[in-house]
Amino acid sequence: MTRSGPGFMQYDSQYPLYGLSFSHSPSHPHRAALTTLHPGPSNKLLVVDTKPGEASDELHSIASVNLTFPATKVAWEPAQSVAGNAYTNGQTELLATTGDVLRIWDLGRDWKGDTSRGYVGRGGAGGGGGYETEQYVLNTRSVLTNSKSPQTSLPPITSFAWNPDKPESIVTCSIDTTATLWDINTSQAITQLIAHDRAVYDLAWLPQSPDIFVSVGADGSLRAFDLRQLEHSTILYESPGSNPLARIAFSNTEQHMLACFGLDDSKTFILDMRSPGQPVAELMGHSAPLGAISWGGGPPDSESGGGWIASCGDDCQLLLYDLTGPLPAPRQEAKSQTAKSSSPANYAFSPPATPNDAQSPPPAKAAEIMPAKAWTADSEIVNLAFTDSGNQIGAISGSKLSILDI
Repeated sequence: MTRSGPGFMQYDSQYPLYGLSFSHSPSHPHRAALTTLHPGPSNKLLVVDTKPGEASDELHSIASVNLTFPATKVAWEPAQSVAGNAYTNGQTELLATTGDVLRIWDLGRDWKGDTSRGYVGRGGAGGGGGYETEQYVLNTRSVLTNSKSPQTSLPPITSFAWNPDKPESIVTCSIDTTATLWDINTSQAITQLIAHDRAVYDLAWLPQSPDIFVSVGADGSLRAFDLRQLEHSTILYESPGSNPLARIAFSNTEQHMLACFGLDDSKTFILDMRSPGQPVAELMGHSAPLGAISWGGGPPDSESGGGWIASCGDDCQLLLYDLTGPLPAPRQEAKSQTAKSSSPANYAFSPPATPNDAQSPPPAKAAEIMPAKAWTADSEIVNLAFTDSGNQIGAISGSKLSILDI
């Protein structure tokens, strides 16, 4: 991965950036949603893209809108939802952001050039100029909150996950220990549950499942929830010393494989849902705390494996690991009580109770894997994401978005 030349694209904003998500629209493979990280009520949601109809590596801001608080996460609607609206040719797409509330945004064409609604055209705000002939606007489609009054402040939402197989469903998590399932078509909360003993930091849907999601939090546990049986949750993994777990992500090619890392940790743990009591691998190479992880794809002819996975951190490094081959088999003798009580083979999480005293073996026995490729930024890399094709990866450092070929 190189800093310049073919296979390298860059967008330089006038704002410090944090959030990053790439569109799932085949018509706009490099369209990215960005959010800023600035103290006070002067943050933005930006959308950048290449100019249509041109083989250009230049990214331009095409739309922006003000945010009261920094967004904790931004994401485009799932690919299945985009495919359902194929007749729009990518001209209308949905985005979601979280922070104080869950907001659903509509990105559409705007030929009127009405700057009062978030339009950015020629030389518009956000840095990098704008389209000369095509213009877009970001409109608020809905604001989802449990607050009965606009003046009532709620605990911050730390993250969310959009269900790829049921695009009307989004689950959010909060520092108040809860997870909330939303129906964005009705803008109503379907259910809210106490997910952890302390703050919940991140969650993800089990691939190819409309009912099961997992979460991690400040109590150091990784838990699974089945919407069909919410009376119980399953503790799949507990970090040594109950070190808070910060992020989690499922492989795009292997349903049972997931990755997570702890707060202020420099290693990524790879877990196998079929035997989740301890990590099967540790991804090494960083010298400072991690900021984000993301899975890509793998070669069509690759053996069974999780694909490429990338991590970034405060050491200014983006490290890429090749997990396209089989990982070491899980140690069957090291299963925890929690893992035995669940049914991970068919992912029907319905244990009779959630044990509180299950202890996972230390992760030191896991295989250590070093990166296959690396890239160094000018400053700390706070976020990353693969493009929908999986052939490129974007990284956020300072006010820059860099997109590199794998």
